[in-house]
Parts: sequence; structure tokens; C-alpha cells
Amino acid sequence: MLDEAATLWFAMTAGRTARAGQQLDELLDVLLVRGQELAHLLLSRRLSAALYRRIAGGIPPVQLQALAVLAGGDVRMRELARRLGLATSTVTRLVDRLEAAGLAERRSERPDRRSVLVGLTTPGREALHAVRRRLRAFLRDLIAGLTPREQGEFLRLLAKLGEGLSVRAPEPAPVGIRSR
Repeated sequence: MLDEAATLWFAMTAGRTARAGQQLDELLDVLLVRGQELAHLLLSRRLSAALYRRIAGGIPPVQLQALAVLAGGDVRMRELARRLGLATSTVTRLVDRLEAAGLAERRSERPDRRSVLVGLTTPGREALHAVRRRLRAFLRDLIAGLTPREQGEFLRLLAKLGEGLSVRAPEPAPVGIRSR
């Protein structure tokens, strides 16, 4: 992915937009799922919140992360919890909110109807695509002042950062220990 990311911008401007768009979507997924940590390091809290609201369109960060995971296809609740680094009970409430917003739905897996899958709805998929479009436009504006060579280098480095973030599995949130 690193070598491909270096030429991503050139591929996009050379008319090979389908493959380049897919690569950018993969990079955006990494940034959506794991990039929040990097954003907090790079941006002030106020600027980060304003930028996030502009790009995310009102979808809370954890819901957006869940949508990015679900974009890869239906998953079991336990797998969604693992990928998000959250407790299963927390993900149950998260999916309740996604369902209430019409962005995701639970589906029973046949033949074992006890096994519950979660997947994107059409509005959920559309919302995620809209976020990606706004993020892509933001990134284009961000790198517009760079030369084509600098743009390629920037994207290569961004991909390298993304790989570094995706290599580490998210740690589940610590569960409080109660003493009597």
C-alpha cells in the first residue's frame, strides 16, 4: 500500500479514478477507525471538533468508526466490539443508536437465528459515502498548494502512518473493578 499511496494522487489525476478511489477509501477507513488518536495529537481540541463536525455531518465519532467497520460487510456483534476495542455491552447500545438513526440494522444469521449480524442500511452506506466525499474534498484542498511530487510524498507518508495505526489492535476499554 505504501508504494501505491505514493502514486495515488497521480493515479487520480491521470484518469484511473476507480482504483485510486478504492485505495483512498481504504486509507480513509484506516483514518476513520484509528485516525482519531492522530487527530488529537495534531490538532487542538477546538479545531479538531470544528473540523470533525464539518466532515462527519453530525455523526458522533464512535458511530462513524462503527460505520467504517460495517462498510466491509455484515459482522457479528462480538466482532464489531473487538474491532472497535469496546465491550460487547457498549456495542449493543451503540448499535441501538445506529438503528434508531436508520444507519445500521441487526440481521439474524441463518441457520442459527441466535447469531446476530449487524450491517449497514442504504442510508448508512450513503452517510458514510457523504463523509468520505467531504473528507476527500478536505484532503484535496489541504494538498492543493503542494507540487505533484509533494502530494505523492504526503500521501505516501500518510499511508505509512495509517499502516502504523492499523498494525496495533485496539485495546478494549478497561472494565472497572468494584470492591465491596
